[in-house]
Amino acid sequence: LKTITFNKSELSVEKAPDEKPDLSSLYNENELIIDGDRIVIDGVEFSSDEIENLFFSGKIHRGISVKAKILNDDYELCRKKVVNVEKHGKDDRFSFDDLVINADEVIRGDVVSIVGNVRVYGEVLGDIVSVFGDVEMYDGSFAGGDVVAPFGKVLTFGDLKIKGELLPKEKLHEGTRKTDFDMSARFNRVEGFTLLSGIHYSEADYELPDIDINVGYAFASKRWNYDLGFRQQFGDKWAFYFGGNLYQGATTPDLWRFSQSENTLAGLFFKEDYHDFYRKKGAMVYFGQQLGEYSSLQVEYTAQVNGILEKRTNKTIFGGKKHFRENFSTVLSDSVALMSIEGDLRLAGLRFAWDSRSDDIWPHNGQFIEVLWETAGDGMVGDLGGDFSYDIIEALISHYQPLTPNQYLGIRAKGGYSDQKLPLDRWFFLGGVGSLRGYDYKEFFGNRYVFGNIDYYWEFSGDFIISLFVDVGKAGFGEDEFKKSDYKGNIGLGFIIGDAIRLDIAQRLDDVGKSPVVMVRTETSF
Repeated sequence: LKTITFNKSELSVEKAPDEKPDLSSLYNENELIIDGDRIVIDGVEFSSDEIENLFFSGKIHRGISVKAKILNDDYELCRKKVVNVEKHGKDDRFSFDDLVINADEVIRGDVVSIVGNVRVYGEVLGDIVSVFGDVEMYDGSFAGGDVVAPFGKVLTFGDLKIKGELLPKEKLHEGTRKTDFDMSARFNRVEGFTLLSGIHYSEADYELPDIDINVGYAFASKRWNYDLGFRQQFGDKWAFYFGGNLYQGATTPDLWRFSQSENTLAGLFFKEDYHDFYRKKGAMVYFGQQLGEYSSLQVEYTAQVNGILEKRTNKTIFGGKKHFRENFSTVLSDSVALMSIEGDLRLAGLRFAWDSRSDDIWPHNGQFIEVLWETAGDGMVGDLGGDFSYDIIEALISHYQPLTPNQYLGIRAKGGYSDQKLPLDRWFFLGGVGSLRGYDYKEFFGNRYVFGNIDYYWEFSGDFIISLFVDVGKAGFGEDEFKKSDYKGNIGLGFIIGDAIRLDIAQRLDDVGKSPVVMVRTETSF
């Protein structure tokens, strides 16, 4: 018999005295007994606080592993039997999100998640329920009640025990399903505050489709927004896939220049809205083919109704008496252009994409390429119907190149072309945030454009980066106007603090007498 004693944060193992005390009523050899605050290990009593400070090593498997040393030899006591005496009262665990019961936890009650997954490594004396997600039971885990996943699966791994019923009764050996629930809000001048909620379901083995359900209510415009989508994929790197979306709500063509979260912050704190909006209601279906790990080719068809939106609010947290600009203010005097938004749209498209970036928010290496061709109404395909007829092709190439451990280069080239009359929401705009940073917002526009920028980065530390950037581009209507127009350019400095703030200072080159433009962002420019 060996006796384990406690000394501060260490365990030591000693030989028992020759006269073995009669402790049979308190313990069995090599047995750990937990009885309220009184804990006995091989006849030695510890408090619960002392046990919490002990260091246990090895794989936890329905008990503990205690590693100690006897003289010069390593001695390991493995798989100690654990006896838990249930305390009075219940200790339920409830969440809308994922829940994890660790190997050293004993939940004296039920564990319930509404839309998240429940992963159990320890013991749950009551029921385990995930309403819209999966329950994952791992090696050494224990369920004293039922294990239920009515809209998901119960996944089992290794040796475990379930005393109640298992619903559904199918068991898998790989955890594949994930359900996320989120709530958020956005703000802009045409909707005011929009409260958003979404449920996102995905499955790694593609047995069932990915499902996205997003619903929101815009308080200023007093309208509901929704986007209900699914995507079914067959296989992995060289997979065929198809999907569709049913949607209604305010939308903007300006997300490429300024993100929705950034626009919300700009509106609330600076009374600036860098998006223009129109309303759409309709559906889209698509079919595609994965072309290896990074690329895909996709065919799309859209049928929707477009409508005009107006500014609905001037109320924000800050900004005082300052007023938001009107929607599409840069062309507000052109009523024909504004009216061109409204109508029925029937659109077919072909999209190629390549994405090998290290990160889609702050990339340091890799490439992103996207080429999109669209035709509407009586365009190149013809006989699609609707009130709009045009063809458009757009291309974007971004490249991120590490130069040294603390220097890297970002290069972007972007362009678009149409030789037809376009609705206002499909015009190409340059100028201001996200494009020609030293110029006024949407100062240049047309049915064709070219644009490029280069950012050179010096990473002084993980929390501070300086960039030198150059932006060049032009836009115009028709071949003659486009050829006659001059390229516009600016240079500037950017300061990136942590992963949260980017401060850009840009000076236009065609009129250096004008003051530099200062812009604060929470994401990279491209």
